[in-house]
Amino acid sequence: MRKSVSYPTDPETASAGQRALAGAALERSAWFGVCRPATRESLLARGHLRVMQRGEVLSRQGEHVDHLCLLIDGSLAVSTTTSGGKRHVVRYLEPGQLMNLVPVLHEQPAIHDAASHATSLVLLMHRTQIQEALETEPALAKALMRLLCLRARQTYNGLSDSALLPLAQRCAIALLQLAEPYGLPREEGLAISLKLSQDEFADMVGCSRPM
Repeated sequence: MRKSVSYPTDPETASAGQRALAGAALERSAWFGVCRPATRESLLARGHLRVMQRGEVLSRQGEHVDHLCLLIDGSLAVSTTTSGGKRHVVRYLEPGQLMNLVPVLHEQPAIHDAASHATSLVLLMHRTQIQEALETEPALAKALMRLLCLRARQTYNGLSDSALLPLAQRCAIALLQLAEPYGLPREEGLAISLKLSQDEFADMVGCSRPM
């Protein structure tokens, strides 16, 4: 099982360790990895590293967003909640994923709620940093365009699944979606390392816990 990172409490030690993790994550990233080293170094130097505890909110639906978030470690729960309190979890983001890409590019409010599912480390990059990088890094623009297309396709498929498929099949699809980023090989198949309660899993598939 993937171990959670214990972050040092000393500010100087924590800063050095966190920045090393963030620098490695930028280099490995499918998006920022295509950038020149100088661009990644600038994003890291001017970005803000934030440690989030479980349940801590990164952004709320409808609120103004100025920063693109790169998840370095941990997990972010991306969700929507109705006025009546019913919650739907769209996805649990894994390390290396981006949050709030659309509102940062579109300069509009956040589309979803985002909160830390476990102790997490994120790199927050201001809108102006991203705009500057896009102007000088054509490969980054293409990579982010592919990401937006992929997420749009997933959203359309999810809408069809929720409207047409029975609950058992929606559960199977949700498990397969979790298996890709969180699956650990076992003799009998895969074990999902992300810890979810039955209520949290029910929020993913759009039903009540008893169902």
